Amino acid sequence: MTRARGVAAGVAALACAAALAQGADSPERRALQQKEALVRRLVFDSPAEQRIAASGNEAARAELVRARSLHARAIALADAGDLAGAQAELNAAMWAVGKARQLAPDPAARAVDLRVRYAGLLRTVETLARSYEANAARMGAAGADPRLAAARASQEQASGLAATEHMEEAVRALERAERELMAGLNAMLGSSTLQYAKRFETQAEEHGYELERNRSYRELVPVAIAELKPRREAVVLVERYVAANARQLEAAEGHAAAGRLPEAIDALRTGTNSLQAALAAAGLAVPRNIGAN
Repeated sequence: MTRARGVAAGVAALACAAALAQGADSPERRALQQKEALVRRLVFDSPAEQRIAASGNEAARAELVRARSLHARAIALADAGDLAGAQAELNAAMWAVGKARQLAPDPAARAVDLRVRYAGLLRTVETLARSYEANAARMGAAGADPRLAAARASQEQASGLAATEHMEEAVRALERAERELMAGLNAMLGSSTLQYAKRFETQAEEHGYELERNRSYRELVPVAIAELKPRREAVVLVERYVAANARQLEAAEGHAAAGRLPEAIDALRTGTNSLQAALAAAGLAVPRNIGAN
């Protein structure tokens, strides 16, 4: 800690100690003392404070200055006997320090975050690619798919970048692959109603097709939630639609076991409609079915 920071921290400590001296035995004041000491260390004498101050990131520095100002206001409010106000200012100071730390992250922590993000994206891209390939096969798509090829190329590039410790670029490459596959699946699944124009050879073949189509949508739901990060109320709606699909799946299984394949197929289509609605609620707009021939 530099001499200037040391003096500032010492002055802040003395000021708050004086402000909190009266009635220091009360639980409220003891809690306030503990929080003030924590905030004081954060804004005047911590590795994070030193990193932010030296970061060159003006937005992060501004948040640190704001946190110090909030700390000073908390001391003034405590001196005036407004313990609730002082608590609120200290909470705001802690939030400002947290924001500053995000803007000027610790290099080691940033490296860990990138590796975690890379691993999660890799699983997502692999899931999306499998779903994409399965749907393309069911739709009878022939030849190489440019979108899938671009996604696979980005995935391969990401693997090479990760192997050479270029994690930030690797994450960006996987994000490109994810965007390609999400957009492709959105278009592909939305147009899959065209398959209903096809006449299946048997009801068993159509039942198998609908089972696989439903499974493809089910796979996409957790991916959409993880990557699109819908609001809590949207997640509740997604869960409601997923539960509706589960009920339809159970009904379809019962119909199929009893040999009632037409009813099983209808139940599966109804469930898939619910999954389409779940994806739309999550932010992945998939056109709804228009019916079957």
